[in-house]
Amino acid sequence: MKVGIVTLGCDKNTVDNEYLAGQLSTHGVQIVRAGKEPDENLLDAVLINTCGFIDAAKQESIRTILNWVEHKKQRAADGERLRVLVAGCLTQRYKESLVAELPEVDGFMGVGDFDKVVQLVKAPADTSSQINLIDELPAVPVRDGMPRVQLGPVSPHAFIKIADGCNHNCTFCAIPSFKGRLQSVKREIILAEARLLLSRGVREINIVAQDTSDYGKDIYGREYGIADLLAELAALPGDFWIRLFYFYPGGVTDKFLEVMGSSPKIARYIDMPLQHLHPEVLLRMKRPYKEVNTFDRIARLRAASPGLALRTTFIVGFPGETEEHFEYLMNGIGELRFNRMGAFPFSIEEGTPSADFKPRVPERLKKARFDQLMRRQAEISRELHESRVGEDIKVLVEGRLDDGRYVSRGEADAPEVDGTVIISTKQDLRIGDFAQVRVTGAETYDLLAEV
Repeated sequence: MKVGIVTLGCDKNTVDNEYLAGQLSTHGVQIVRAGKEPDENLLDAVLINTCGFIDAAKQESIRTILNWVEHKKQRAADGERLRVLVAGCLTQRYKESLVAELPEVDGFMGVGDFDKVVQLVKAPADTSSQINLIDELPAVPVRDGMPRVQLGPVSPHAFIKIADGCNHNCTFCAIPSFKGRLQSVKREIILAEARLLLSRGVREINIVAQDTSDYGKDIYGREYGIADLLAELAALPGDFWIRLFYFYPGGVTDKFLEVMGSSPKIARYIDMPLQHLHPEVLLRMKRPYKEVNTFDRIARLRAASPGLALRTTFIVGFPGETEEHFEYLMNGIGELRFNRMGAFPFSIEEGTPSADFKPRVPERLKKARFDQLMRRQAEISRELHESRVGEDIKVLVEGRLDDGRYVSRGEADAPEVDGTVIISTKQDLRIGDFAQVRVTGAETYDLLAEV
């Protein structure tokens, strides 16, 4: 049996899909990576792991499902059978309406239903009714000893999801409504996953969750948290990086600062999705760190880990955002000088409190603020890159271009979202190895280097 797996949404879905693939492979299923558009690969079934976070992601998920449903019809006209199966956040969030509105889909399951995927995929091909295996709320599956199969090309980086769900109730976010409260993965399972990935040649472990700074509070209380986990991961043998995503300012404690500066294995990089800087906007957003002095926490981080690169995300045009609020944000990014930044204009998310907030910021004004913010950040990114010319840095080699140059990433470059370091050299570099290079040039988002 041959099954294609489609990954939509965030890196946390990537992790889930690799475990779904592992479960299926142990039951004799051949797994291939499939895309949003069907190809000529003759599959028995396709499993689409969806995203249900924001409207654009939901629309992408629906389009992908419909693309595969149409392909199923074409296959049926040729006398061939294809089963279309849908899983993930979209099915969990819209479990009643989605099942009713997509009768052409053969089966559904929710978030993290690793133990159900074999039942879903191996259901009798001649069944005429939909299979619905979606639970009311997802639970973090026990991954102890569960196989993990990498989808797509072998990569020197991998993600480990240390928790699912979220304890916060941000007014713009629907995730807790369909993922539930924080559920941390036990430390011994995470460490076992890391050992396995390192044994396979992975040189960069990326730590993800909805809020990594909250890790462990639900199962360990105050006895063991993200700082302890990072310290244990850094103690594993080998030459590798650990990179931290989705970390909030409230998690900046003395212990965390000590750990961040304690090991060269912990990359000097933090992804910290702030969403805004003005206290009044943060209060309306119900961000979990609204009482925290973000400027002070970032200063402490940079003092403890010199050279630290920070990535963040902002929402512009949140209901009630005034010119004063936006100017505060603009001045703030000028002061904090983030290395990387993503942003998006506020969009109404059904079922969230902010969907009813007034006054609304006009679409044209949201777009203007977004453009202004991104232009300023591009200037900052370019300036920070130009200041690095002449530096000797450690990079992870990840590929080679047609012109012979190598593609790599430094500590300041997370996979898939940040820039790269392009290396010119006559030496043969090995993909998946670290290299020492000298920065020779700077672009807005990439660096140029030589060995």
